[in-house]
Amino acid sequence: MHSLLNPKHFCWLLPLLVLSCSKQENPVAEDPIEEVVEEVQAQDPAGEEPAQEGAEAGKEDPAEEPVEGVIDYSKRFWSSAMTEEERQASLARRIAASDEPYLIDMHDLGGWDFDERKKQPIPDHILALDGKMVTMRGFMMPDIDFEHIRTFHLVRSLYSCCFGAPPQLNEILRVTLRDLEGMDYTYQTVEVTGRLQVVFEMEDGLVEDLYRMEDVTYRLLEFDDPVAPDSFDADTGFDGVIPAPGSQF
Repeated sequence: MHSLLNPKHFCWLLPLLVLSCSKQENPVAEDPIEEVVEEVQAQDPAGEEPAQEGAEAGKEDPAEEPVEGVIDYSKRFWSSAMTEEERQASLARRIAASDEPYLIDMHDLGGWDFDERKKQPIPDHILALDGKMVTMRGFMMPDIDFEHIRTFHLVRSLYSCCFGAPPQLNEILRVTLRDLEGMDYTYQTVEVTGRLQVVFEMEDGLVEDLYRMEDVTYRLLEFDDPVAPDSFDADTGFDGVIPAPGSQF
């Protein structure tokens, strides 16, 4: 990936290193999502996938899968797609499965290579989501504050960010909450709902956030990181790596 990342996207790494050793408006293609949906439905009209195994299966609520081996994309969040083609098809199924707000996993949103040297590096099927109401889940990456946070970055996996490589620029969502009081930092799973903005902008040679949501409503869920192993305990595993909820840094 060739990109000039804005340092402010990753200023959250500073407290991690301390605490551990460790517009120009872009034209949207006519209906790229619909085209992918039609292609997916033609190849797989039932929308079936093999039943998930291992840790991924353990994170699914059986009540959300009424038929064994058939995924209900109108309820399922975490995507198990691997290749770029699979991630694009998974995203198309989610759009086809329900009305707005669409339930979207950022893993599928990031299923493409970003190159800021292109005049328009964002693919059509992603641009087609601009202006759509969506619901996404992930984890907070606070910039500086740990209390009364109104704007923060949401990433798919806190476990991966803390113990692995930082997310790519097309795997980060900038969130601005509707609640003027904001929220305190938490490592619980955060579910956000709002109107997605997909924008390619550069300022002083640096790439701005590609995905943005403003006037966002949210709710807190139990810790459910799709990358963390089943044996991982967030209450102890992040000790000394990220701030505990409600703590002062």
